[in-house]
Amino acid sequence: MAEVTVRVLRETHRAALSRFLDSRADSHFFLRANLARGRLEDEGKRHDGTWVGTVRDDGTITSVAALFWNGVCLLQMPAHAEEILDMLAGAAPRELIELCAPTSQVDGALLHGLVRDRPLQSRHDATVMTLSLDRLAVPQALAAKSVDCRPPMGEELALLGEWHAAFNDEVFGDARSPEGDLRARQWVRAMHDERRDGVATVDDKPVAYCAITGRLDDEINIGAVFTPADLRGRHYAQCAIAGLLQDAARDGVSRACLTAISANPAAQRAYAALGFEPAFGWTITRFFPG
Repeated sequence: MAEVTVRVLRETHRAALSRFLDSRADSHFFLRANLARGRLEDEGKRHDGTWVGTVRDDGTITSVAALFWNGVCLLQMPAHAEEILDMLAGAAPRELIELCAPTSQVDGALLHGLVRDRPLQSRHDATVMTLSLDRLAVPQALAAKSVDCRPPMGEELALLGEWHAAFNDEVFGDARSPEGDLRARQWVRAMHDERRDGVATVDDKPVAYCAITGRLDDEINIGAVFTPADLRGRHYAQCAIAGLLQDAARDGVSRACLTAISANPAAQRAYAALGFEPAFGWTITRFFPG
């Protein structure tokens, strides 16, 4: 049997780490996306993180956890969870504020001292859904051009910031506050500046919003999907997603994924109507500051 060592991963482990993540059918998109764009050392820059994993004596990586620049911890730990989290707790330079993992791995991780005594703000069980873009079912309203999809205009960003703050409140329980509203506006501005978002419009007025919240060369993650309450039930969010996916396909993207919260079956049905299919269970937990 090959010997396995738990260690903080460095740049010399990048190729082996990439092979491990690519080989796991349930590897979540954001581990791969952050690895592709960030460093295996957390200096506070976007996509950077502290990575800890199990390494065999032949260099093969078999489990991993990472705590990123934004306080989000992602897990892919089929084994050695206790030892990995022990080392991550001592090596990471920042507080964990959100823990995300395949659902089967979450309950065990929540018993670890890294988070066991932290007050839990929210837990959301969900399903990661995936789509090959050549199977995208374009909504009739978008195809008929009764609904359009385009990048937001500058003068619309204040409205979209309000929408994103409402999204965070509704989906994650982040109560509205001046600080939270500011973060929401800044987030929308960043997505806009990077040309990663889109709005569905009727008569050139925004009716739904979504964004590309992560990207690889051939795959994207769609998130922050929001339609104001008084405009729901008209398939506007589907149009926003489909329009963004059509643009991505023209840029060479071939696959997309998104996370559907289990408590919102209407959203799951809307995503399924576009062609998205369930891939695996996923759980998002958030903690109050320590």
